[in-house]
Amino acid sequence: MFSTRTRNRVAASLFAFTVVGLGAGVMGAGTAMADPVSFMDEITINGATLPGMTADQMIAAGYATCDHLRAGVSVLDEMSAVEQTYHFNQGTLFVSAATTNLCPNFAG
Repeated sequence: MFSTRTRNRVAASLFAFTVVGLGAGVMGAGTAMADPVSFMDEITINGATLPGMTADQMIAAGYATCDHLRAGVSVLDEMSAVEQTYHFNQGTLFVSAATTNLCPNFAG
């Protein structure tokens, strides 16, 4: 589905996020882990990729979505914000993919 170059870049991003997370002590035993590769797979399959953005930029936008939700933004407001910010109409699918794959411990 993705080129080898894209997979390698996503894998490098995943590695970097994992190292940062372990260094910050946020990934404890039994904690669900973020999966940027699955996030990219899901938004690609569902046609919810962000127009004109690279895989790294979309992953960063997904993590920003998680941050907004954790800060108290409602899921519906975040879906609307994603659509307005990135000028596309798949905010529901994008936010769903982010909460499932990038912030699996989000309880909203």
